[in-house]
Amino acid sequence: MQHYDFLTRWRFEECDITEVADILEDTASLPAWWPQLFKSVEIVESGGPHALGQVARCACRARLPYTLHFTYTVTDATYPDGSTLRSTGDLVGTGVWRLAARDRGVDVEYSWRVDLEKPWLRAISPVLRPLLAWNHEWSMSKGEDGLRREIARRRDLR
Repeated sequence: MQHYDFLTRWRFEECDITEVADILEDTASLPAWWPQLFKSVEIVESGGPHALGQVARCACRARLPYTLHFTYTVTDATYPDGSTLRSTGDLVGTGVWRLAARDRGVDVEYSWRVDLEKPWLRAISPVLRPLLAWNHEWSMSKGEDGLRREIARRRDLR
């Protein structure tokens, strides 16, 4: 098994924590504002308040020529402070979103601890680990850009 621990931090100025939390819990909208990574999202189970218990089937493809298919379940939701998800499929592990209101802004942290389960990718992972990490970092930077645009878009709709 090839294990990866990623930690991503974003900072949003002049933003309310609920603006970010509302977008992150709107799983079905991921392909619209983060199309560089999320090619499709199917909500299998809608879950309860703030997506707790939600099950989503995702297909993701970043810069490298492969698509990862995984299903995640929201196992904890503490609105607006974050959520935890458990992933199965090509990526097995845990993702944790943490949000914190700070000085007229929001700090966002995403911890993604996963094992690769796709057999051919797992086989080449020891050699291509730096490239796979770069691919993750690239996709997360696109997520940050997309989230900024989505915050602005939703504000314009008010």
